[in-house]
Amino acid sequence: MKRLLLILLLAAVAVAQYSPVTFKWSAMTATGTTAALPLPYGFSQHTLQILVTGSPSGCTVNLDGSLDGTHWFDLSGGQTCTSNTMFHVVSKPVAYVRGDLTALSGGSSPTVTISYEGIQ
Repeated sequence: MKRLLLILLLAAVAVAQYSPVTFKWSAMTATGTTAALPLPYGFSQHTLQILVTGSPSGCTVNLDGSLDGTHWFDLSGGQTCTSNTMFHVVSKPVAYVRGDLTALSGGSSPTVTISYEGIQ
């Protein structure tokens, strides 16, 4: 019985380690940052999906990370988003993430929607 409980506990821990966190922020129409998204401890693999409308001629997004939710750092470098795109950031464990729309210009009423997925 103890062995079965141990196996079930280990299986639960393994599943918990690899359960992703997914989140979609509201569409943005101007530069700025999204709300901070708190993450479970140790998340170090991050994917951003960027969906754009209105055909912007200039668009740049960064993934910012923080350990305390107050001091933020660019994890990804500027990523061009004049069309729908996806990018990944690995080996950067943080406790919080946010999207940072650093440039948005041209087009016809452009919007940018940032979706996030992270795993340990």
